[in-house]
Amino acid sequence: MAINDVPAYNFRLVLPPEFSNVPTQLIPWRNSVKTSWLRTAFLLPLLATSSVAWGQDLADPDNRFRVYLGGFWPKIDSKIAINGEDLTPLPPINVEDVLRVPDSKGAAWGGINWKISKRNALEFEYFSLNRNGGLSDTFSPPLAVGDGFIESGEINTFYDTSIMRLTYGYSLLSSERMNLRLKAGLHIAQLEAGLEILGQICTPITVPSAPPGCPTAQTDAASEDVTAPLPHFGASFTYALSETWGMKLTAIGFAIEIDSIEGSILELDADVAWKPWKQFGLGAGWRYFNTNVKASNSTLNGEFDFEYSGPSLFINYWF
Repeated sequence: MAINDVPAYNFRLVLPPEFSNVPTQLIPWRNSVKTSWLRTAFLLPLLATSSVAWGQDLADPDNRFRVYLGGFWPKIDSKIAINGEDLTPLPPINVEDVLRVPDSKGAAWGGINWKISKRNALEFEYFSLNRNGGLSDTFSPPLAVGDGFIESGEINTFYDTSIMRLTYGYSLLSSERMNLRLKAGLHIAQLEAGLEILGQICTPITVPSAPPGCPTAQTDAASEDVTAPLPHFGASFTYALSETWGMKLTAIGFAIEIDSIEGSILELDADVAWKPWKQFGLGAGWRYFNTNVKASNSTLNGEFDFEYSGPSLFINYWF
């Protein structure tokens, strides 16, 4: 029986004979009373159930796919060491402070979630950030790059970063409002940096081959790149604050050391999502990411440190 079809209850008042002459307008009864209170009693639980269903849709959408795309404005701190064959490796150079590469830059990022089943999900995310910088200065102490030193001159630098993440999630605890998910997967970090140098430079073939007094009007270049597949483990927690608002916290990381290769990764995300429409929504969050790759082999002879954190805005689409 539909809610709107709840029958009205008709009450009939039977008066004793002595009240037969009383005008009907003085009788405080209606011949028909429609029980609106009964309809309300039916509606309130259903409205509450509808609210919880919206919460469930935020925490664990019925749709199998979610695509998200947004902008990210990170504050960046990165270092690089490009080691040579002859010189003892020196500490990494701060890319922002020393080489004057911008320490903040907006970039696009996005991804897709696939809800395989009630408890199993797969997520892919991609982020790319390319930066360039340059300076002309005298360096004290001289900068060591590869097997060379630069005492003064001009340095043009590029530092390109691409991060891909593929993560499997298993819902350990799930309800209409919340979802606690264990995660495991793989980050693929593509890091590339290079320097073009013009100025007072010492190399193994110059005289002298080390500071002070390096020859002037010399040119040199050095670059290094690495594609590092780094596994990760972690968890995420999603909670529906109301029928249209939800939040999500994610923490994943890992560290590994094999032979001459060291690598670590850490990602922390906090997002708030608003879903005013059935398939579209908006969100804002804060993201932190840190990776370090260090090696001394034919693939990589140096070190990359890359860290960023900052706010993000994004749109969601469920289907």
